[in-house]
Amino acid sequence: MSIDPNLGLSPAREGIRGAMGRLGFKLRGNLEQYLNALEYLKLARSEAQIVAGDSQFFTFAHRRFQEYFATCVVFSDLNRISPRQLLTDGRWRETAVVIFQTQPPEVFAPILAEARYLLDEIAGNISGLIDDPVGYVNPETTNKNLSVPKPFAWPDGLLPLLGLLQDGFISRIKELPDDIQMQAGRFLLTASSEGTLADQKWSLEVAGITPQPVLLWLLRHGFASESQWLKEVAYRQTARLSQIPDDIAADIRQALVILFARNRLNKEFFATHAHLSRLDQASRYINILRLLKWISPIDIILHIVVFCGVIGALMLARYELFVFISPLLFRSHLTMLLPLKPELLVLISPPLFLFMYHLILRKFFYYDVYPGYFLNLFFIRIIFSPLLLWSIFAISAANTGQFTHPFWWAFLLLFPVLYFIIKFRELIKYVIHKFKVIAFVTFLWLLIIVIMSWCIDNPDSVISKILFFSYSIIVVCFIPLTVIGNFISFISYIQDWIKWQKWLKIRPSSITAQELLNLITHYHHARFSKRLIIIIRERNSLLATEDSEQLLKELALALESSIISNKRQFKMQQRKWRKYLKNPFYAIKDISRRLNLVRKSSQTLTRERVNNYSGSEFFNTWLGKYTLKDKSRLVNLGSEFLDEIYILLEQIRARRQNSSVQND
Repeated sequence: MSIDPNLGLSPAREGIRGAMGRLGFKLRGNLEQYLNALEYLKLARSEAQIVAGDSQFFTFAHRRFQEYFATCVVFSDLNRISPRQLLTDGRWRETAVVIFQTQPPEVFAPILAEARYLLDEIAGNISGLIDDPVGYVNPETTNKNLSVPKPFAWPDGLLPLLGLLQDGFISRIKELPDDIQMQAGRFLLTASSEGTLADQKWSLEVAGITPQPVLLWLLRHGFASESQWLKEVAYRQTARLSQIPDDIAADIRQALVILFARNRLNKEFFATHAHLSRLDQASRYINILRLLKWISPIDIILHIVVFCGVIGALMLARYELFVFISPLLFRSHLTMLLPLKPELLVLISPPLFLFMYHLILRKFFYYDVYPGYFLNLFFIRIIFSPLLLWSIFAISAANTGQFTHPFWWAFLLLFPVLYFIIKFRELIKYVIHKFKVIAFVTFLWLLIIVIMSWCIDNPDSVISKILFFSYSIIVVCFIPLTVIGNFISFISYIQDWIKWQKWLKIRPSSITAQELLNLITHYHHARFSKRLIIIIRERNSLLATEDSEQLLKELALALESSIISNKRQFKMQQRKWRKYLKNPFYAIKDISRRLNLVRKSSQTLTRERVNNYSGSEFFNTWLGKYTLKDKSRLVNLGSEFLDEIYILLEQIRARRQNSSVQND
């Protein structure tokens, strides 16, 4: 069934008998009895007869059983299947992987020789490959690439071949020849440095067989990306590292914290635990995983303790005060689960609730309870306030990788002190290195405090009046503009929400790519466009056609090019401001030079950038309409929307491939 593709997965028993005769298999015994035995052992099953008298159809219960028996046949005679067929025919992929994983090097040496020949043959047909991957990723010679991405032309069979080699040598990478690793590094580094986000993702997925410096560069490149899609692939590929550097370890910890903040940790706990178990120094990361898992239950228990203690204290003082405090304390731990910027809110929201809690206590205890009362504000702060900060310190411990062992959990209330003790030298070095910046910022804050204190003490002075007048003008001008801007944004959001609800009620079961682009045009907020893509992907609503794939590729390329162009302009502005700060005379010269130059308007430049995309006529028309009123509208869709487009594009490609296989 594996050697003869004409048999299929459910051949007739007579067809199996005939194929064995044609292929030269000598069978001892009764074939029918052997097939019946496989069915009796539940390793196979018989399909129902269509016409009475026809031969029964036979199929394995799972494809893995067929691959196992096929591999056993190949092991009995390795010359039965050619090395090229093992490497290029998908039916023999698992067999080749098992050979690489289990056989000694002298057994699979002919297969590796064929793999080397295939890679050299592919490399000869591609121009512009990086000659020295290790030299390219040298920190002294590498520059971050912010050029406009171009889709990398992947040769047929290259990615499956590299993936096969990665799976085959997953636990014995040292036995893979260096020249094959270098050749793989040339392909993947070129595709990742010059290609699109999809090319970077595909490169990273099979990068386990590249030299360690190249793999480290690809991992750092993936973690530094704004794409969460690419970061997740980089997170999975860290298991390929023999030793994990400190910066990669920090990225792994951050990925775990983001899983916790996005409320995905409990759902993916066992898969995450299995992945972390394969890493270098796995116990460190497993301790972080356990701490993050227990933060919410422990935080709830601490809030219950604080709730009961504070409410009891308030009822002793004034019974009605618990009405203000109890809802605040009861729900403050839930702020860690808020969806908006979870990786930031998980650290910010509880302190905000704690601050409000202190304001209420200050209000009532300072002014509504007589001074001699034994239960004062200081007592409540000392007893209960630190408990509300335990979750914050626990997240900080997970983020830094310090004091995550269960022994230290009870002492995490002292985390700032403990961290300062163990990192004293590093903190001193950092302060010395950043002394000018720290001194300048400190001086500004002290100056502001001194000026404000002096103005408060001397309200009738001329300087105080000038500062107050200037501040009043700024506030009067700023508040209306802020209110108007927020009001316009709110109205736009409401309009998008109404359109979204209408579409949810009438959403079709299938949709074309042209209709999808027109739907995206209706929404001004990227949030609704992103949700639209997610729902269409989850329901398989987009028609899997060549036109759909082409339009999605054009949209992804245009958005990615705009994001990179925006980053490049931001980098240029940053460098220019640094020059301004270092040399004020350069700023004067640059401004005068710009005034003398006749430049195109920003709208013209933006219009030219939009028209530079060599897409189809429909896409160019849609893009011009989409960015007609707001030239930054495409960039505002953001990297999360770009991730969803690429995920949808991969789904369409997979559906088209499955459809073509079924038709064949």
